[in-house]
Amino acid sequence: MTQSRYQVKTVVAANGERLPILLGSDGLPLFEPTLFALTEIRAKNRAANTIGNSLRGILIFYLFLDLNGIDLRRRLTAGQLLSMGEIEDLVRLCRLPIESIVAASNREEATSVRGPVVSMEKFRQRVASEVAREIAPTFAATRLRCIRDYLKWLVSDTSSRVGVGSEHRTAIEDSGRFVVGAIDARLPAGDSRGKLGEREGLAPDSVKELLRVIDPGSPDNPWQDEHSRFRNELIILWLYYLGMRRGELLGVRVSDIDFRKGSVIVARRADDPTDPRKVQPNVKTRAREIPLSQLLQDKTNAYVVKYRSALQAARKHRFLFIASDSGAPLSIPSFAKIFNVLRAKNPALPRNLFAHLLRHTWNDRFSEEMDKRGVSEETEKKTRSYLMGWSETSGSAATYTRRHVRKKAQEASLRMQGRMAGTEVNNE
Repeated sequence: MTQSRYQVKTVVAANGERLPILLGSDGLPLFEPTLFALTEIRAKNRAANTIGNSLRGILIFYLFLDLNGIDLRRRLTAGQLLSMGEIEDLVRLCRLPIESIVAASNREEATSVRGPVVSMEKFRQRVASEVAREIAPTFAATRLRCIRDYLKWLVSDTSSRVGVGSEHRTAIEDSGRFVVGAIDARLPAGDSRGKLGEREGLAPDSVKELLRVIDPGSPDNPWQDEHSRFRNELIILWLYYLGMRRGELLGVRVSDIDFRKGSVIVARRADDPTDPRKVQPNVKTRAREIPLSQLLQDKTNAYVVKYRSALQAARKHRFLFIASDSGAPLSIPSFAKIFNVLRAKNPALPRNLFAHLLRHTWNDRFSEEMDKRGVSEETEKKTRSYLMGWSETSGSAATYTRRHVRKKAQEASLRMQGRMAGTEVNNE
């Protein structure tokens, strides 16, 4: 991936607090984005991931400023922000993959340090030949919201430094309202036609193939060392049978597992000082206790006793899943690599095989189980919400039950068509 002149780095304090910071080309924190992150996001007790995502949106904005040759501080001093044409360009830019934006920005910097600034039209023409598709509308909208909030803060901060009733204060506040309103009016909306292609759980045949491949004794298992084979099988089984998120899984400690009771505690431990990973996997949902089947208990116990304990470094921490070479807690990039390897080495597996797909799969199976048991809709909703870590009023279930809802709708439609056809025959 092409390196950007701007980088979001995470600083870990002695107490475990993690603070993402936006760095400039000189490697130093950018003053305004850092102050914004501290006073507007961190002060509201938002998670480090939330701060990082916001700063990555602001990073896009600074690349936009560079591509357009806009001196933001000079604009603010003059009581101006962006013109309508510049807002349109910003919206279009936010729809493009970050790799393409960074590549074009670096290319312009290398070819003309002090020369004419490339126009956005030329930039779009260059990117068009490199990018086959834009990013999802929801991601583009998230970027724009981050930029909008940052601009609102900049306007408020600038205005507070100017005398009440001054022309400059009125100008900058009017400009701020114009820009915020224009961005809000142009936030990309999700394409309702895309609902048919949204993520659903794995089909039964894909699940069968996945479980076959990850078996440590399978000749198609893509890992060579014994620890990786058993650890990765256990990771997939935990995701498949429990429907856990990535952050929840990587945060599980051996001490969270009660083998006598047969359960595991999913705990929230933001900014954990005992976690050596700079990017800490976090639990996004509520803390909860989940039962473990005998199969998961046996395989987990075997992994801890035989494989995890064999690495000396693993005794220095309590996290369940560890790196095969160092014994350190398994990192997010190393976790993601498991699925990259599976997709690359096994063409029969779906191309969209990621950890979160197994959470969708769990929800499909849970819906089927509730139907078999004749559980009421209200009880099913409460039970699902507890096991997934959602509040009872959360609407998250709809995201994870698309396949089951579609299947029931299709079955109902076919039954209705059959009855209608029968009625028509009987009336003849």
